[in-house]
Amino acid sequence: MNLTRLRTLVMVAQSGSISKAALDLHLTQPAVTKHIQSLEEYYGKSLIDRSAREAVLTEEGRLLYRYVLEVLRLMNEAETALAKMSKTVQGSLRIGASSIPGQYILPLALGEFSRNYPEVDIVVEMGDTEQITRLVLENKVDLGLVGNPVKERQLECYPCAEDELVLILPLDHPLAQVEEIRAEDLCGEKMVWREIGSGTRKTVEGWLAQVGVKLGEKKGSIELGSTGAVVAAVEAGLGLSIVSIWAVVRPLAWKTLAVRRLKDLSMKRRLYVIRSTQNTRRPAQAFSDFILGDEGKCALERVFAEIPWFREQK
Repeated sequence: MNLTRLRTLVMVAQSGSISKAALDLHLTQPAVTKHIQSLEEYYGKSLIDRSAREAVLTEEGRLLYRYVLEVLRLMNEAETALAKMSKTVQGSLRIGASSIPGQYILPLALGEFSRNYPEVDIVVEMGDTEQITRLVLENKVDLGLVGNPVKERQLECYPCAEDELVLILPLDHPLAQVEEIRAEDLCGEKMVWREIGSGTRKTVEGWLAQVGVKLGEKKGSIELGSTGAVVAAVEAGLGLSIVSIWAVVRPLAWKTLAVRRLKDLSMKRRLYVIRSTQNTRRPAQAFSDFILGDEGKCALERVFAEIPWFREQK
């Protein structure tokens, strides 16, 4: 039995939707449907109630779902046990990363990873999502961390972390005293932007357009080439900006700027790990397992747990 099909059943059961499961698994809806049909043919039972509007498991489907969860748990347990028995992971690990994962997430993850695998030499290449995808396809890096999902037949793509874009303001700005800020409140404000062509800027402009807001060019607005420079400019009182929540961890801890979520616009997204299906190098597998597993998630969650603002916003 193919474990991929069993994982598909779990995703369908948990999401309650073929389309949502396909989105999370980076598969087409027909592919997800085919996986379920293959399981039904194998077991000779109907696993999904097709008379329901949503993907609801039948009694047989629920029974199989419980067993599949146990199978997957045991598989993970076996992989962990075998990894501990195997020889020490050694060699080089080449990672490509786009700006937000590379500047703010990867250093945190690598700290914990290096303690677990001290004999792995790590090299990091920075670029945008398109550049990192090309490096992975050309086998110039073992895997990549990027801000958008990548659909390439030769690549695996998995969500590895949550991200959210937030409004940042100088502490003495009038809007910093306002708890509920709407997107339209930014009209007429001096903004500090990433350069035209930046993925973050494109994402921000696209989300603002969804609520009918287009921030026009205001005299004195600033464009900078990195997120770190944008944050520093806002701290210096040069304007407002919208950046990844990962970029404001330290400024929030040091209380050097104000951070707000826009009341009428959710700007949440996922960050992803991409890896060639042909890459079987042990350092790459070790890092992939780490960043996608509980250890990697705990390492990242600890960052937010230590800062009151993040706890208060939940």
